[in-house]
Amino acid sequence: MLAVYKRELKAYLHNVYGWLFMAALLAAMGVFVFLFNFMQGYPGMESPLFYGQYALLLLVPILCMRSMAEDKRNKTDMFYRSLPLRSSAVVLGKYFALLTMLALPCLLICVYPLIFSAFKPEVWESWSSILSFFGSSYSAVLCFFLLGAALIAVCQFLSSLTENLVVAAVMSVGATVGMFALPLLGTFIPEAPLASFICLVVLELLLALAAFLITHNLNVTAITGAALVIPTSVLYMIPATRVGFEGLMTRILDFAFPFVRYSEMLQYSIISLPTLILLLSYAVFFVFLTVRSFDKGRWS
Repeated sequence: MLAVYKRELKAYLHNVYGWLFMAALLAAMGVFVFLFNFMQGYPGMESPLFYGQYALLLLVPILCMRSMAEDKRNKTDMFYRSLPLRSSAVVLGKYFALLTMLALPCLLICVYPLIFSAFKPEVWESWSSILSFFGSSYSAVLCFFLLGAALIAVCQFLSSLTENLVVAAVMSVGATVGMFALPLLGTFIPEAPLASFICLVVLELLLALAAFLITHNLNVTAITGAALVIPTSVLYMIPATRVGFEGLMTRILDFAFPFVRYSEMLQYSIISLPTLILLLSYAVFFVFLTVRSFDKGRWS
């Protein structure tokens, strides 16, 4: 895994994509810092990093589009498969290289609170004020990094599904924008139980379709769809549990997508354990799917 990590990191640092990603992310953060910290005198990093999520929507797909797709296009994935390496080692080596490319600008962002504290002498008046100021700022940076880690895992998986870099970028942008927009669209869903039931069934069928795209196995697709749709239908037909469907889809969208949880964490300046678990779960789950996708190519 270490050899794959070094190779991938060297490729990013010797390629325009890596430097463009870091430069664009730091430029975007510089604009937000100027608008909120310098123009409005806001000392913390929560507001700039709140708007920094919009930069990640577009920049992470551009960074990740070549992660797996370029190897497929150049047939260098066959080189990895010929080595005595587990698929997980290859995928994790590539994933950690992408995380390093995100961590480098985040480390520079960590300098901002130190600069701001020089213009706010009251920060250094007591240990409580020091911990409050730097704790909230660096917690926001940590949440920003974890959000980026989750998006990187999603985009790396989508990159493993194609050998066309443009297609990988378009799918990744569509996925990140969709993850951001779906909770907003959820506010337009009626709170009636029937509306939530219909939306939930449609979502479950889409998950079954995703299972087919990953496995290309109709039996797995049918089992996945039945395992999701049948219990939902049974619960809806029971009058005692039907009440629980009222506004259920809106609550699911708010809970299951990371941008809503990320925004809430920055708004209240509190690290929420469920949100951290959600972001880490996105990373682990989609890295696992990428490993399965790579395995499928190995044995096909």
